[in-house]
Parts: sequence; C-alpha cells; structure tokens
Amino acid sequence: MKKHLYGVCLILLLLASCVFLEGVDQPTTAKAGEEMIITMRNRIDVADGGRSNVRLIIGFLAPKSWAAAANSNITYTTNSYGNGKMVLVPSNVIAANGKNWPEALKERFGMGGNYMTDQLEWVVFWTEQAYNVPQGVKENIDVKIVLKAGPENMQFKTGYFLGTSSEGLSDVFGSNNVYKCQFKDCFSITDGQGDLIDFCNPAIAAVTPGLATDNDFLTLSFDPDVVQTALNGVGSIYLCAKGYTTTGQVLDVCAQTDATKLKKYTGNKSAITFWPRAYFNMQDGQTLEKIEYFFTDATGTVKVGYSNTANPFVYTFKCQ
Repeated sequence: MKKHLYGVCLILLLLASCVFLEGVDQPTTAKAGEEMIITMRNRIDVADGGRSNVRLIIGFLAPKSWAAAANSNITYTTNSYGNGKMVLVPSNVIAANGKNWPEALKERFGMGGNYMTDQLEWVVFWTEQAYNVPQGVKENIDVKIVLKAGPENMQFKTGYFLGTSSEGLSDVFGSNNVYKCQFKDCFSITDGQGDLIDFCNPAIAAVTPGLATDNDFLTLSFDPDVVQTALNGVGSIYLCAKGYTTTGQVLDVCAQTDATKLKKYTGNKSAITFWPRAYFNMQDGQTLEKIEYFFTDATGTVKVGYSNTANPFVYTFKCQ
C-alpha cells in the first residue's frame, strides 16, 4: 500500500496547465569535449481541472555538431517525491502546424538572436512516462541537463523551453501561459580546436576551407547584408591583410589594387580567392601561422573587421 501511494503521489506531480520557468543555472564557459551541467528550475500549478496521460517537455538550443540528442543525459527531481529520467521526443510527434517539436520551437521562438542558425538546433526531451495529474497540484521540479560540448572553440546564445505534451504550443489559455521560453547571453566553449566559431555576432566574413596551410588556396568572402556596416553601398571592396610567420615576421598587404579587390558573386556578396604564399610574397623557409584582415574601400580609410568592429578577423593555418 505504501508503495502504491508513493506511485500515485509521483504521478500527481509532473504536469500542469500552467508552467513556470523560474530560472536556468548554467556555467558561463565550458571546455571543449567535456561535460557541463545545466539546471532548469521549474514550477507547475494545475488550476483548471487536471490532465491525463501527459508528459513534461523541455528543450534547449545546441550546435548541431555537438549531436546533443545522443550526447545528453536529462533527469528531473521534485522537492518531495523523487526523480525520473527524460528521453528524446520522437520525431513523429507533432507540436504545432504539422511540425515536430524541434521544428515548431524554431518556428515559434526562433534561434535566440544567434547567427548561422542553420548550424544550430532545438533538442527536445520529455518524461520517460506519461502521468495523470489532478487539479490542485503545485510543485517545484528541477531538470538537470548533463551535456557534452563539441571539440570546437565557439560561442552561442543558449535557449531553453518548458512545456507539456497536453497543451503543446497552444495559446488557448493565453499566450505563453502553458509554455515558457527563455534565451540567455553568449556561452563560450574554450580550449578546443580551431578558430572561434561565433554564433553571437554577425557573420559578415567567412573563410573556406576551414582547415588549410599557407600552401592552399583560400577564399575570403564578405556579406554586408548580414548587418549594416560602413561598407554598405560601396561599389568596390578590398582585402587589407597581414600575414604572421612562425618566426614572428609580419607581412603586410594592404594596397587597394586589382590583386586585392573582391569579386561580387551573389547580390551584394563578394569574395577573393588567393594563394597565401604568393599573395604575401613569401620566401623559401617562411611559414605562415595566421593572417589578420579587414575589408576596406578604395581609399583604405574605411575598415570593417570582426563583429563589425575595428578588430581584425583572424584565420589560423592548420593541417587537417
């Protein structure tokens, strides 16, 4: 009988017509390849008749390269009635407008002001079991997310969602009454591979390939439509660059010539492709460690750098 009563009590706790995301405790930084712990502090309040066969749902924003659906462990704990496990919501479960939960969260809430959003995704979990919850249940529920970071250096704005399988994303009880979404400031992954992948700031520049040596061809592209820059409306864009060798030499190429001029390829986008060794007139025995660069106008006085600031973009050479 005691065991039966405990099970009934646990069932009464987990879902409600009103949910409250009281806060999210997350570190400001984490190391690449290591696990981090994030806690969502939640509260439920069943005030309008109870629910049956329902699950608590949480979601969070993560880089696709992390494969967070497979590399996360999600559990929940109540104040008085024990804990449980959360599992990935099946992709065939519809949340709203014929879309599954990750797609519906992206459509409803967006990607939290991040850029390069095609490289981010919503990952959604729900309680392993469904529960019957009568009217009057009030309880605090902490959800613990143990998540493994990917191998790259990066920063992005995190996002979190709390809801239920019974109400989904319905606004029948008023907008944001049966679900909650919260975005936070930039979160950094350090001590990883490669240059910083920055989702927080506008990606007005890109380099391909991502991994290269100074003996490979590089393409640097500039997209002034991502955000308003000092070069919007300028007809000719030029590359202003410095190459830094492994021995500390600085090779400066900042003249506005045909060799440094970007070529337009789609709308206002433009790019330049070059061979670094020839571009910086390198000698035998010299090896480039990195380049720093700006985009500039024909006068060379207007410069656009990292995150639309006066700081240069940086590209570090490395082997695959």
